[in-house]
Amino acid sequence: MKIIEVDEELYQYIASQTQSIGESASDILRRLLNLSSSTLLSRQPDEAPVAAVPPKEAAPTAGQNEKVASSSQVEEEPIKVITKKQPEEAIEKVVGKVRQLLASEDFLQESKAVVRFLELLKVLYRTNPESFAQATESLQGRTRVYFARDEATLLAAGNHTKPKQIPDTPYWVITNTNSGRKMLMLEGAMQSMHLPQDLIDEVRSFFIAN
Repeated sequence: MKIIEVDEELYQYIASQTQSIGESASDILRRLLNLSSSTLLSRQPDEAPVAAVPPKEAAPTAGQNEKVASSSQVEEEPIKVITKKQPEEAIEKVVGKVRQLLASEDFLQESKAVVRFLELLKVLYRTNPESFAQATESLQGRTRVYFARDEATLLAAGNHTKPKQIPDTPYWVITNTNSGRKMLMLEGAMQSMHLPQDLIDEVRSFFIAN
């Protein structure tokens, strides 16, 4: 695998094209460039494709730390595991509270994706703590922790995680991700909590333009 450096603007564009949890930078670029596996195999050895992110074992130099930290976000998608389904009345209660938040004046006027992200996580937890706990425990990256009950755990998982506490909850979450990545984390949690797809799509509309 080859290593290339990309500037922040290009990285943000690649990350914004993510269509599913677990899609790597190579997968994204292959899709955007319409490159099939057969196309890649037909290349000569000196025409081998390059990756937009370095392999995990590569040790960055001091001047490359920030670029590596940003690029690693493309590959480090949360891996979702569907958890035990809650009673229908519990699910409906969460659905109602989330829709109430989405319709609130404060939420509609909020321009910062990170604030919306934290407020949605707050509602998910406070409406059904048990289901939220199962969902966050089921979300994990290959090497990164996304949710924890203390800041130190997230800081130990990376130098650039920017952990913030979810308001009025015992949980902390990483926030060094763009709007699209925050939505992927929300989607993973909401799917694990067995919330309906139409609600997830409503939530997505508040992140795709940020």
